[in-house]
Amino acid sequence: MVVDPGTGGAPARTWGRRGMLLGGLGVTASLIAACGTDTDAAGPSGSPSTARSLFPVTVPGKEGSVTVKTQPSRVVAAGYLRDTDLALALDVPLVGAAKNSAFASGLAPWQKPSDSPELFDTTNGLPLEKIAGLRPDLIMASDDYTLIKDWANLAKIAPTLSYLSGVGADSWQTMTTRAGTVLGKPDQAQQLIKKTHDAIASAKKSNPQLAGKTYTFGPVSSLDSLFTINDDSDASAQFFDQLGMRLSPEVTSLPTSSTPRRAQLSMERIGLLDADVLILAFPDLAVREQLEAEPLFKKLKAVQRGSYVAFDMAAAVAVAFPSVLSIPYGLQVTVPKLVAAASKV
Repeated sequence: MVVDPGTGGAPARTWGRRGMLLGGLGVTASLIAACGTDTDAAGPSGSPSTARSLFPVTVPGKEGSVTVKTQPSRVVAAGYLRDTDLALALDVPLVGAAKNSAFASGLAPWQKPSDSPELFDTTNGLPLEKIAGLRPDLIMASDDYTLIKDWANLAKIAPTLSYLSGVGADSWQTMTTRAGTVLGKPDQAQQLIKKTHDAIASAKKSNPQLAGKTYTFGPVSSLDSLFTINDDSDASAQFFDQLGMRLSPEVTSLPTSSTPRRAQLSMERIGLLDADVLILAFPDLAVREQLEAEPLFKKLKAVQRGSYVAFDMAAAVAVAFPSVLSIPYGLQVTVPKLVAAASKV
């Protein structure tokens, strides 16, 4: 199983299913009230007195609301990626998590648990018996792309956190806020959001040479599967846009393929990818070498002047699946390459 790092894609056997919107900070006041957040609770965030005052909480969700009576002590992250990110970022007892088949270890490089949660394979669906055997008191499934069919079964095992708006439709800020609420750590969640926003702002300020530079970005799984992002609302596009870059007008006018926010190109039309900075993502070195050997690819102006950047899976997934853990990693591994490429323009 692979993922679509070009459009914030869901886990799939081919790259491409959906786009992920990076929305505004936090959620509405009505949602926060519904979640039962108590900003006037005494004691520091995460302390026993504060935690007790925050529960029980009810968090609304698209597939169903979740009610948690006490602070969770055995959490399972059943979603594709960001449920694990949020459990780790908020430092909760993570006893199990969905294995990420994009990485040999089953975990992304920015996921560094202090303990060793049991990783389970979701290629053929969620292993419900194994999840039940972990005895969770909370299942985080806001990044579960099959939750519409998983919800009823998961909710029978333990209280289950759904997405708010729809599969892949919640911003990373909303996901963080809701996770902080259900885990009894609302203040810590807001601190993580602020820290991540500050990291983005710092990267933009420290690298003014990126401002105004046009770019194109897309996943390449084979010479017959060449795609490019054509919509600014894509999660990956939002990552680059926040650094001051802008999506090339040459691709925003292209018709969208069956995959949202993505246009498909033939090799004969690869010239449309030319921009100040050309960014491509590859599942492995073999596919990258195959494309880079193509004569039409070599003729691209961005390639000839050294303004071409190749992302590996880790960088691509970090950009496409934004969270308070993946965004800092994405900034660290991609910004130097982007700056080097932009300097050649």
